[in-house]
Amino acid sequence: MFCFTYLSNIECGLRELTFWTEISSQHPSFLQNVAKCLNLTIPSTLVAGLNRMQQCFTALNQEAQRLLNMAGNHGNNMMYNYPLAQETGRLMQQFLQYDQEFIDILQQLMRIGQNQPVWQTLVSHILHEQQYMYRLVTTLCQQIFQAGTQQPGMQPNMTPGMLGNSY
Repeated sequence: MFCFTYLSNIECGLRELTFWTEISSQHPSFLQNVAKCLNLTIPSTLVAGLNRMQQCFTALNQEAQRLLNMAGNHGNNMMYNYPLAQETGRLMQQFLQYDQEFIDILQQLMRIGQNQPVWQTLVSHILHEQQYMYRLVTTLCQQIFQAGTQQPGMQPNMTPGMLGNSY
């Protein structure tokens, strides 16, 4: 799903974040289970990385859900939206950091089981999905904050149209 509607961009960003962090948190266990079924040995450093990614994405998902509940409770109240937007930006930046780390792990996993087409297809699929998520969250950051994703201290775009206010 890619939002560009009258729905608050902040709420849209949080909905995307909850969806994609949930999926991202499931990928590490799925990879480990399939590797086990295929009798593939994942090096312990990569297993540790996968476990860390699962924990990171799970924690990020819980935080995004908490903020999404706050967004639903406060509607378009400017007093609440500005801090909410700042927290959303922080979570999006954190997602991009974790996602890049996970993409690096996935690229290393591609070197394992090169004679296993099922493994290669699975890792490739998850890698492309994570790359898509990275592009999506980057685009959402640009829409919401008009500052791109590389600048620290992003400020939300608080124009009425970006908040979903209707006149």
